[in-house]
Amino acid sequence: MTFRNLDFVIKRCEEHLDSANMRGTEIENYFVQYLLVRIWAEYEARITALLNRRCSRITDSHLKAFIRDAAKKSFRKFSIREIGDILDRFGSDYSKAFNDSAMKSTPQQMAPHIAWDNIYTNRNAVAHQAGAQMSLGDLKKNYAASLAVLDALVIALELRPAEMRAFK
Repeated sequence: MTFRNLDFVIKRCEEHLDSANMRGTEIENYFVQYLLVRIWAEYEARITALLNRRCSRITDSHLKAFIRDAAKKSFRKFSIREIGDILDRFGSDYSKAFNDSAMKSTPQQMAPHIAWDNIYTNRNAVAHQAGAQMSLGDLKKNYAASLAVLDALVIALELRPAEMRAFK
């Protein structure tokens, strides 16, 4: 899964820090805090959109309205555990598929669930005025690895290629 707009903003922040020789400064920390909020906002919107895509297969308009309303009220937090709990409502096979995929790691990249939780924890720290505890380099590594969590969600929801076209 990709987010071209986020990739662009991260690159611009990095270019600015490098051109102004501001790595390791308070300015870098401000950029990281801003990016954490932006990344998390995009993730929340994407998760909601993916769940809505899966529910859009339902043809009964009243049932679809009920599910969308229930989803809006239920899906307020998106830690790995909470996403698994949401998927468990679809069926235990969905949560198992998600957890199996989101927990995978390779020697070349950190485990997606760890990266996801690092972004989640730091974003919450920013929201509650504690500040971020990562550099831009750390953020980039965590962001890249955390994208696999969204891929795991797509797999678990059994979304079809046509349902994913808008996200390319």
